[in-house]
Amino acid sequence: MNRSVTISLLLIAISLHASLATCNAQETNRSLGLFILDIAPDARSSGIGDIGAATAPDAISQRWNAAKYVFSRQSRGVSLSYTPWLSKIVKGMNMGFLSGYMRFDNSAIGISALFLSTGGIDLYTSDGTYTGAIMSGEYAMDVSYSRRLGKHLSGGITLRYANGIKVESIGSSSGGVLRPSPAFAGDVAFFYTKPVDALGTETNLSFGTCISNLGTKMKLSGDKEVFLPMNWRLGSTWSISMNKNNSLAASFDINKLLVPPYYEKNITIFEAIGKSFDYAGDFAWSAGLEYSFMQSAMLRAGYHNSENNRGYKCSYFTLGAGLTYQSFRFDGSYLITTSNISSPLSNTFRITMSYLWR
Repeated sequence: MNRSVTISLLLIAISLHASLATCNAQETNRSLGLFILDIAPDARSSGIGDIGAATAPDAISQRWNAAKYVFSRQSRGVSLSYTPWLSKIVKGMNMGFLSGYMRFDNSAIGISALFLSTGGIDLYTSDGTYTGAIMSGEYAMDVSYSRRLGKHLSGGITLRYANGIKVESIGSSSGGVLRPSPAFAGDVAFFYTKPVDALGTETNLSFGTCISNLGTKMKLSGDKEVFLPMNWRLGSTWSISMNKNNSLAASFDINKLLVPPYYEKNITIFEAIGKSFDYAGDFAWSAGLEYSFMQSAMLRAGYHNSENNRGYKCSYFTLGAGLTYQSFRFDGSYLITTSNISSPLSNTFRITMSYLWR
């Protein structure tokens, strides 16, 4: 078989498998580009069921809602996250996420970079002769600006550059590089937070929303163009200070995929968003709890459930923990699938290390 054909077939197989394994993309007729943009890359949010629209601000807020940066207690922060990906199927497959922000009086800027490596795949001829190897990856880089719009309200925008799979053939003179077209996208987000007297104690109620990955299509092969995983996320968090040392935060997110479940050629982004509401499915919801002791030790638990228009369901529990030492914070999470359709991150640990300037 011709080497370029072999690489193309492997690319299609990898992309299709990952898309089918992802809970929000069970339709064989739907094609999405850069599915990593629809995955929780950090251990804190993934520990509470993949929630982040209205949780307390941290260095990873850009992934979920950049408008939260304005209300961060710390003026600056950086974070690095690592996630093994399909480790039971392909060795060396992993995802990394680097993010950071700087807050001013009434505004903030943030940056982040996301990279997925699918590891190496060896190639052999029909008689077992080794002919080389391929490697592939997806990446995205973005920058955000957020600003306070009122005492309790803020808004933010994010601009993103992303590219799909880059393939390098190793160990053969006939090797080459295949690249899909790059994509440019943006997010629009709002965040509202306010102290509320309830239950005779100090509480805080927050709401957040973010429409993400609105942008250009990606051309994967030939003349076929696919949408990025455009999403609309709504969320709320109720934080309760039980006493001086103990607090509890309950969070809930709803997510709507803004892409039609069936591939259609030559439709615009706005047409795609409109048609996505013609189908009852493609909604996901998550609920989670985060317990904090002296703002130094955290325990987390969450549940995520999604369903598409054909009735396919994907659900899982998540567990997480965090530890803060001076300006450092370490977070970890673990995912347990509870449905017949398994998450590609099932039985996987995710870790995050952050540094926050106080």
